Amino acid sequence: MAIMNTLNSSETEYYNHNQLLESLPTAVYACDSKGIITFFNQAATLLWGQQPERGIAMWCGSWKVYRRNGTLLTIEEYPMTLALKEGRAVKGEEIVIEKPNGDRVYVLPHSNPIFNSAGEITGAITMLVDISDKSKHEKQLTDTKEIYKDLLEEKVIERTLTLQKSEDRYHKMVEEVEDYAILLLDPDGNVQNWNLGAQKIKGYTEEEIIGKNFSLFYLIEDRERQLPQTLIQRAASEGKAMHEGWRLKKNGEKFWGFVVLTALHDDDNNIIGFSKVTRDLTERKQLEDQLRENAINIEFRNKQLEEYAHIASHDLQEPLRKIRIFAEMLSHKIKDEDALRDIKKIESSATRMTMLIKDVLAYSEIAQGHQMFVPTDMNEILKNVQEDCELWILEKNISIVHDDLPVINAVSIQMHQLFSNFMTNALKYSNIGGTISILCSTSYTEEEKKQFHLKEGTTYLKLIFRDNGIGFDAKYSDQVFKLFQRLNSTQSGTGIGLALCKKIIENHSGSITVHSEVGVGTEFTVYLPFS
Repeated sequence: MAIMNTLNSSETEYYNHNQLLESLPTAVYACDSKGIITFFNQAATLLWGQQPERGIAMWCGSWKVYRRNGTLLTIEEYPMTLALKEGRAVKGEEIVIEKPNGDRVYVLPHSNPIFNSAGEITGAITMLVDISDKSKHEKQLTDTKEIYKDLLEEKVIERTLTLQKSEDRYHKMVEEVEDYAILLLDPDGNVQNWNLGAQKIKGYTEEEIIGKNFSLFYLIEDRERQLPQTLIQRAASEGKAMHEGWRLKKNGEKFWGFVVLTALHDDDNNIIGFSKVTRDLTERKQLEDQLRENAINIEFRNKQLEEYAHIASHDLQEPLRKIRIFAEMLSHKIKDEDALRDIKKIESSATRMTMLIKDVLAYSEIAQGHQMFVPTDMNEILKNVQEDCELWILEKNISIVHDDLPVINAVSIQMHQLFSNFMTNALKYSNIGGTISILCSTSYTEEEKKQFHLKEGTTYLKLIFRDNGIGFDAKYSDQVFKLFQRLNSTQSGTGIGLALCKKIIENHSGSITVHSEVGVGTEFTVYLPFS
């Protein structure tokens, strides 16, 4: 009778630990000494993309395994094979697992051989850590260190010993994990086991914490609003509960923990306890808080700069207006030709300074991106710009040729600025009797989509502004969109117009390029999303 009680107790403990392993978020599987797979958890099935046949499948449940350089690994080179044949732990070298559907997953394997009391290898156990997202979460993944050390000691010979040894293996595996606090709780939330990760994260020794309620790890205000009990109830009703928030260490320090509570059931689906896995994400939380604070500071400073730009614009333009007024008054009183020429220079400089201030203000306003996007008729925009430039067009006898333009979702005033800058730029550098063309289409090549980063599934309007004016050397193409860059000093301007065009296009999630040839003309190509 005592033997049967011991047997039943071992079976129950084995079942509990087996469920604990099943609930772990990391893939774990085991093989016997011949390489036959004897155990794998749900996380391993998801990682492999298939469920191998337990007791028949060998070495690994993966469809194919590669090195990071893309070369195929042979079975003899599998981490599990090396651990079994060489009797050593295999860890630290990344491999690539290919699923049956062709998807590939980057993993970091940790394989450890299992020895019996005679020192003979009786099997091996492997943990596969998914590191596919390490380019995005490099810092988090570098925190993952060697997790397993000598996971299992002896191989079981008969059924009773098999159950007992399995319990020891699982218990040791859980204990050795350092980056996760992995606990077993009874149905009331009292701690039943304690691993190294829990001691490292929370600060308690096993002797200090076994039998205590897990609510001890929560802040006083969380305990008052019964957060621990709420999570237990949610895990009991839904099978799992996740939460992220501040937790308490033994010394009173706070850490930011991510917690997963999973309900454990017996054969009759009765809840017999809970597994609790905690990850310390304090560094990530501090980084997020710092980024959030920086964003708030940047927004505040941008607002201050915006206010300053408006104030400075008003304060700078006022004395310039007076300079122009007094210069004009002087020109009516002075008859000396040399003095009049000097006054004209003063008026011209004051006018250019006023234009510069207005352009800088317009550039700063576009950078803020507060304008409203509305359906905008591009034909109407072009018509208004032509009317603005009518005298200049007539004076230079310029022909305007254009396609029928569509309606797009845009900031109307910015589209007027865009067309106006392109039109005045073309008029400025066109020869008398020249032609300015405005063409449009919705077709573009795959090469254009890659070069200008056009989004898949988004329809773009391709606009071409072309003139047959003086043009410029193609080597200066990258400079034309920079602030205060002017390639021709013989023409008036502030050097902001094309920089303003580029900013407007970026504000509309578009792209722009330019092609020019000396003596032939210039062509600006713009890509704007319809919405």
